[in-house]
Amino acid sequence: MHSILLTLSVVIVLAVFLAWITRKRRKPASKTPYVDALHLLLDGRRDEALEQLKKTVRADTENIMAYIKLGDIFRDKGYPIRASKIHRNLLLRTTLTEEQNEETLFHLILDYRAADMIDKAVEMAERLMQKNKKNIEIRKLLLELYEEKKDWDKAFFMRQGINKWIKGSDQAILALYKVNAGRELTARGSEHQGRIRFREAIKLDRACAPAVMELGDSYVREKRLEDALKVWRDWTGRMPQQAHLLLDRLNDILYSLGRYSELEPICEQIIRSKPSHPGATLRLIDIYEKQGRLTEALDLARHVVEASPDSARGRWTLVRLLARADKTGDALDTALSLLSQETEQAMDYRCVHCGHGSKSPFWRCPDCKRWHPMSAEKT
Repeated sequence: MHSILLTLSVVIVLAVFLAWITRKRRKPASKTPYVDALHLLLDGRRDEALEQLKKTVRADTENIMAYIKLGDIFRDKGYPIRASKIHRNLLLRTTLTEEQNEETLFHLILDYRAADMIDKAVEMAERLMQKNKKNIEIRKLLLELYEEKKDWDKAFFMRQGINKWIKGSDQAILALYKVNAGRELTARGSEHQGRIRFREAIKLDRACAPAVMELGDSYVREKRLEDALKVWRDWTGRMPQQAHLLLDRLNDILYSLGRYSELEPICEQIIRSKPSHPGATLRLIDIYEKQGRLTEALDLARHVVEASPDSARGRWTLVRLLARADKTGDALDTALSLLSQETEQAMDYRCVHCGHGSKSPFWRCPDCKRWHPMSAEKT
């Protein structure tokens, strides 16, 4: 009996001890509004977080991060001016550490950017970069601001510096900066200076199609058609897989020079290098049709429809040629099949990142702002 009682006592003591240990290890519930606010922000519950942050700064005016996050919420909710007031007031404090000062400045720059005060944001970002030249995030933010301001020269040097820092390479994007700088110069009438930038772009990236387009366009504006034609034909020979981008320009300039027949071998060269691309084939069909080679044109049109069944232009070309060849039954069947499909505006180029569509090629997506020639693909 005595041993049973002793054993029971030991069991009770162990149970009490284990319960005490379990309570000690259990994470206590949050007791501060600031911690609650952080959890709410993680859950995406901004309005509730906002109220908790207001409580925090009323109870503890020294909680700098609470003020910063409070301003960030106002900015995200569409009140960047109110956010900037909170962050500016923080900077007036003489008790901020250097790290707190830089953190507050960074968020103030975001406020100015959201308020479309780009010049002010750039000024502050340049100040901040001078204070902390090793902060790569500040450099990246300043690069984005230069791009938004369309200060392509500063964006060029900033990206070059970042590439050296991270041991990266963005030659294609650097070339596009040169193209944009050249466009601004030619828009102001400085054609020669603009062409210098376009040539610099081609040196940086020999596949930079917009630089080649703009270089030739500059010569055309000065009525130097032979110079423009040489630029475009040379590039077509070097980069046949992208030559379809120049087809409209080559078509117009050869027509103006009375040398339209020279377009045929160019189209054939493009088709050999990029057989899946319907643009050059359709252009060659037009040439054959103008030359009266209707059978060859019709064969090519059938090939386009087989290879690219979604090409509305290819199918309508086939309809037209069938009608011309007195094959009205086939033409009617093809036309009816087209009309039975859901019709929507065809987009020749589409961003591979966000899906933005355009009839014209683009090298920076207007929606997601991604830079890179490969952001535009023929569909």
